[in-house]
Order: sequence, then structure tokens, then C-alpha cells
Amino acid sequence: MISLNKIAILAAPLALLACSVDTSDDVVIPDAEAVATPGDACGASAYQQYVGQKSPAISLPAGTVARDYRTGDPVTMDLSPTRINFEYDRSGTLVKVSCG
Repeated sequence: MISLNKIAILAAPLALLACSVDTSDDVVIPDAEAVATPGDACGASAYQQYVGQKSPAISLPAGTVARDYRTGDPVTMDLSPTRINFEYDRSGTLVKVSCG
């Protein structure tokens, strides 16, 4: 029967090998400022005409991912280039339409 010490001695090189890092396929992620933002991935330019209007009635195509919030509200910082954001001030006036 093989003792526990012999198993540990035989397994040690395998454990070290598993910890090695292969740098040949490293992915480099540039700084956020260096990444070019896509022009208008969500179609926000089509809704700029509503900026400045109080509580505009905006119809979106089915399946459009959108977020409405008021200036100062807590919102998630996750980036979704195809999501359209409608930002309203406290009086209900649309102040900004953007992607993200």
C-alpha cells in the first residue's frame, strides 16, 4: 500500500505545474479613456428632439432596452452600449438622452 507521504511527494510537482501561468495568450485591456466609444449604438440621436420637454411621451420599438431616472438618482454603473438612458430633472423635464 502506498503511504500518504509518497502520494504527497508525487503530487507536489503536479500542484506546482497547475500554478504556473501561461502568458502567451494574455489579454490586454486598455484604459477606459483609450477605448473609442461607438457612435450611437443605442439610437439616442433619434430622441434628442425631446430634450428640454417636460414629461414627453416617447414610444420605443419593442425589445428596446431603456432606463429612465432623475438627475441625482443612484443608478448602476454597468456599461451597456445598446441601452438608451433618459435622464429627467426633478421637475420631470428630459435633460439628457444617452447610450450606456
